[in-house]
Amino acid sequence: MKRLFLYTLVFLVMAFGFSDIAAETTAADSDQRPVLVELFTAQGCVNCPEANRFLGELSKDPDLITLSLAVDYWDYLGWADTYAMSDFSKRQKEYGEAVHSRRPFTPQIIIDGKASVRATRPEKVRRIIRDIAKEQAAGPKMSMVRDGKQIRLDIAAGDAPKGGAVIFIADYIPGTETVNVKSGENRGKTLEQVNMVTRLRKIGHWNGEAMSLKLPLMQTGSCVAILQEPGPGKVLAVTRLAG
Repeated sequence: MKRLFLYTLVFLVMAFGFSDIAAETTAADSDQRPVLVELFTAQGCVNCPEANRFLGELSKDPDLITLSLAVDYWDYLGWADTYAMSDFSKRQKEYGEAVHSRRPFTPQIIIDGKASVRATRPEKVRRIIRDIAKEQAAGPKMSMVRDGKQIRLDIAAGDAPKGGAVIFIADYIPGTETVNVKSGENRGKTLEQVNMVTRLRKIGHWNGEAMSLKLPLMQTGSCVAILQEPGPGKVLAVTRLAG
């Protein structure tokens, strides 16, 4: 009888102990912010349709925020990309030093502002995302809400990098956009592009103090706020407002 009592007691201690550990793990996991995945793509790039489809798969993961930015330097091949902007080409070029990329290329994926990988290598992309998520340092809390005809962006106090951090807002079209390409390397193809960015704005600077900003509603119904080291460099915080 004593032995049965001891077994029961040990079982209860272990069960409740493991429950506490699981609860702590869940709480810790819930504090982890999403990882930002930026795909630099072009409708005139022959390898980009495959990369677009892959980004569509990644976009289903709630722990990721995925964006497509169309560059304009392939337009000379005969097709003017319908979403391309020189600002996106400039952002990709400026990432070069932070991600140790000698030159821009497509399709290129930038992960959390600190890793570059070819989007045609899905397993490598997923592995790097997992590694970055595990090593992710706690950044400042950041959130966006609608406030009447405006957006309110709140950033909590925290440790800022030397020189502070830059705040970007990316307006994007949520979901999939279909484009019929009529000339160039992808002539005759119907491309499906995911979470296309339509505008990227630098809206402020964060020095570690709590701050709140009010912004006009986005053009497309959805936007992403990105807080990152100058450069652009490492992403410190990212949040999304769906349309």
